[in-house]
Amino acid sequence: MECLKGRVAIVTGAGSGMGEAIAKLYAEKHIKVVVADMNNDSINRVVADIEKNSSCVLGVKTDVSKQEDLKNLVDKTLEKFGTIDILINNAGIMDNFISVDDLDLNIWNKVMDINLKAPVLLSQLCINYWLKEKKPGVIINTASVGGMFGARGGVSYVCSKHGIIGLTKNIASVYRENNIRCVAVAPGGVNTNIGKTLTHPDQKGMYALSQYVAAGPTGESIDVANVTVFLASDEAKFVNGTVVTVDGGWTGA
Repeated sequence: MECLKGRVAIVTGAGSGMGEAIAKLYAEKHIKVVVADMNNDSINRVVADIEKNSSCVLGVKTDVSKQEDLKNLVDKTLEKFGTIDILINNAGIMDNFISVDDLDLNIWNKVMDINLKAPVLLSQLCINYWLKEKKPGVIINTASVGGMFGARGGVSYVCSKHGIIGLTKNIASVYRENNIRCVAVAPGGVNTNIGKTLTHPDQKGMYALSQYVAAGPTGESIDVANVTVFLASDEAKFVNGTVVTVDGGWTGA
């Protein structure tokens, strides 16, 4: 979309999966992209791919669970591009479908730090910048259909994604008069490497999924990326504080 040309977008978890697809598609739309990921090799690969057609890209190694890394990400973005227009809070992990009775607090804390706390803190940094500069801004949070229903993940993952939807609605409600929008996308089954983190799935959690949730279609990362282009654009200026489900009709049946 022409209205996005020249804008600056931070994309977390951009070293693979949906984040990579978003970063590359944004670059195709002439958006200046900041590729944030905790894996240097992944960053270098994505940046190199983007640089084949665009020089407006920056890679920043970022562990989103570390507050100092989030501040560094924002600082490096402003240093390179002078502004921030779009934030994509995409980085996330799953939790092996672990149920409440088997909950390990270390896993709970890790999932919450990455899936929920990091988007809150990174949103805070960007919102404070936008308020100070009296600039509009757009935040797009990657939620999940697991943030809308109960059996599409373990307790940590489901709670974190429900929290992301709450964060989305809260930001939209508080800052809409400051021209700051916040929207969530809720992917269903998507071909990404996040499934590789399901090493030893909890049987109770998997049983609930198989018993109560019908099998759904599987999409590709680009299907989600395409939706985020629209949501970041001026054409979506009246879309705020809501969740856009991107699941091929899985939850509509």
